[in-house]
Amino acid sequence: MSKNSVEYNHRSFITTGILLFLFALIYLFFFLRVLWRIGDEGTLVYGAQLVAQGSLPYRDFFEVMGPGSFYWLALFFKLFGIHFWVARAVLLLTGALITLLIYWMTRRLYRGPLDLLPSLFFLVVSIPLWPGTSHHWDSDLFALLSVAAFFLWQDRRRWWLLALAGVLAGLTSCFLQQKGVLLVLTLLLLVWVNGYRAGESKVDVASDAGLLLAGFAAVVALVLIFFYASGGLPELLYANLVWPLNSYRDINRLPYGYFLQSFYLHYYEEILPLLSTLLSRVMALLLTIPLLLIVCLPALLMVLAGFASLDRTHRDRIFSARMLPYWAVGFALWISELHRPDIFHLIYGSPLLPIILLVICSQVLANQRKVFIACVGLIMVGMALFGTFNLLPAVGAWQEIASRRGSIYAPKQDSALQFLMERTKPGDYVFVYPYYPMYYFLADLKNPTRYSILLYHINTDDQFKEVLKDLEQKRVKYVLWDTLVAGKNLQNWFPNYQQPYEQNLYLERYLEDHYLFIDILNGFKIMRLRSEKRAPGTDFSTSPR
Repeated sequence: MSKNSVEYNHRSFITTGILLFLFALIYLFFFLRVLWRIGDEGTLVYGAQLVAQGSLPYRDFFEVMGPGSFYWLALFFKLFGIHFWVARAVLLLTGALITLLIYWMTRRLYRGPLDLLPSLFFLVVSIPLWPGTSHHWDSDLFALLSVAAFFLWQDRRRWWLLALAGVLAGLTSCFLQQKGVLLVLTLLLLVWVNGYRAGESKVDVASDAGLLLAGFAAVVALVLIFFYASGGLPELLYANLVWPLNSYRDINRLPYGYFLQSFYLHYYEEILPLLSTLLSRVMALLLTIPLLLIVCLPALLMVLAGFASLDRTHRDRIFSARMLPYWAVGFALWISELHRPDIFHLIYGSPLLPIILLVICSQVLANQRKVFIACVGLIMVGMALFGTFNLLPAVGAWQEIASRRGSIYAPKQDSALQFLMERTKPGDYVFVYPYYPMYYFLADLKNPTRYSILLYHINTDDQFKEVLKDLEQKRVKYVLWDTLVAGKNLQNWFPNYQQPYEQNLYLERYLEDHYLFIDILNGFKIMRLRSEKRAPGTDFSTSPR
């Protein structure tokens, strides 16, 4: 290839990358300007707020997410203020950077008219389906940065790039423990395979592996030392290792690809009033194609790889030294999300799998152009419909809501948040049960307990007793009891959840005995402490809607 051709390709890559990054920012902005009811987001932003204000995770508040989930966002809160838009701006940049990294990784293997397809595919199916702060998006970003450093080490053989890959894998484990651990183990395996293929000595291979492992171990050691010095090491180990294995994994067992049918039915019901039954079903199926592909990707890749292996030329190409890391890391990330194999976690674990699919199809179907074009066309039509259909409600959400963390937009007014804004002061104790800590953040309120989520069969009896003690001692004035995400309704999200017998619902009995029902606002039962005296002229029988 001539020097001019190389320079042209380089300029073309940079120009396309800039345009892709800007497109991702604009597209994701419409989703991220809106407040959606996403439970985990409240846990993370409120936890990051507490960290920014000096609290220590697990000792001062209890969560299952890794410490990086809180300290990463707390860093931006420290720099720019504790604001809703700061959290969403971090997520916006995260999504755009992930899109750009996927494009760069695609270009290392495939340079053709479809090199943007994997990055655009992941852009459309990822954050728009879960448009809120999430430790999964953060872990994906740091995992892909680690993989990018490893790829650069493969290309340039600079020792510090390998050490950097280990550090970034260690940071990944601070968000999602199993993802970081599986990533570094996979990279260690690839270091050994690369050394074996290149005929390197055992000393050289051990030296490379040591650099990678040292970077990872340094991050883990610093985290452990920090929590030990802060007096929170036992709580860190319990929340991140002991408790998830004993209490969290059982309730997360659900069918593979869970929620896929719900999406299809949702699209069908939305389209049915506009089209006939048959056309609605066809349109719903087309809209669901990207999600179907996510669910089928691992099996589809295995089938295509087996078929390609029958031809030596294809086999050498798709299992080359340059391609092997994509296979290994791609499936490592996918496996790291199988603790809850619903459609969302399958998306979290699949940033690299579409790249592999594109490379295999471009090889296997090279001589079957019509079939290749038909498959790509079907995927692109599904992507376009999926991306456009999901964008419409985001673009149409212009209901402005006032909060103590800045004005936000939502599809409709939040009467429960409005109640809190009118009836509480910043720093007041309010208890939200069982799970919507976003109200603590938006209304600048304090959770009187250490738990942002309280569910039977997940939280222990001792943890429930601790909550009852906190409510009793702190005389919490208001309780918001969720009627939508509670009781048997929890089986919509946790199919294995079993509601305890009524006599064992001791927290519910306590709330009913000690609190007076006021109203139901935005699906939350508003309750006031019975012993609280009414202020003169205050009527608690009505509340803003």
